[in-house]
Amino acid sequence: MSGNPTHASRENVMSLGPIEIDRSSTVDRVAHALREEMYRGTIEGGTSLRESNVAASLGVSRSTVREALQILTAEGLLVRRPNRGVEVRRLTEAEIEDIFKARRVLETTAARSVVQATRTDLVALTEAQRVFEEAVVSSAAASVVTEAHLSVHVAIVGLLGSPRLTATARDLMSEIKLAVATIDRTSDDLPAQVEEHREIVSLLRQAKGEQAAGLLEAHLAHAKAFMPTTG
Repeated sequence: MSGNPTHASRENVMSLGPIEIDRSSTVDRVAHALREEMYRGTIEGGTSLRESNVAASLGVSRSTVREALQILTAEGLLVRRPNRGVEVRRLTEAEIEDIFKARRVLETTAARSVVQATRTDLVALTEAQRVFEEAVVSSAAASVVTEAHLSVHVAIVGLLGSPRLTATARDLMSEIKLAVATIDRTSDDLPAQVEEHREIVSLLRQAKGEQAAGLLEAHLAHAKAFMPTTG
């Protein structure tokens, strides 16, 4: 067969030089700022967030605030109310029960499966415990201590080696941080909490999963009893 050879269609690839981009958009920064204020308890559960007020407070456009509020609503930190816009979520007793049920399943399963955990995940757990202890010793702000504390629990779930389950644990902890933001933590026995977590981590590092799971069960039951709820 004669004729000119056919040529396969060629992909038109654009040659790119250096491009500078903003890794953290204004929308992300606004969402982060509002999220942190919620976790600190500065913006309490049930507070209505109006676009115009938030925009004026942060010096950004209403459209930027609108997108940031959409992000926080998708994360479950805000809820939309008919004719009232969005407000900071307040967890009900049923929601608290469900969150702790999910935590109990994830964390005790991870403990009982610790023999399958990788060295990398065990090191990550040890580091999370170190950060928690450092936050307590340095008398860090309550929100910082809470973040460090809950990070230990996320690291426990991380022992399962499943990014999806770890992401689920992080989402659960975000809801917990929102719920505990306005609790008076001055009566907390932080040294006792540190010691309790140190024992759990030590058992996990020794692959004593059943014992660690038992301590986690008791710890979570105690923590749930102090959670604030609405009806």
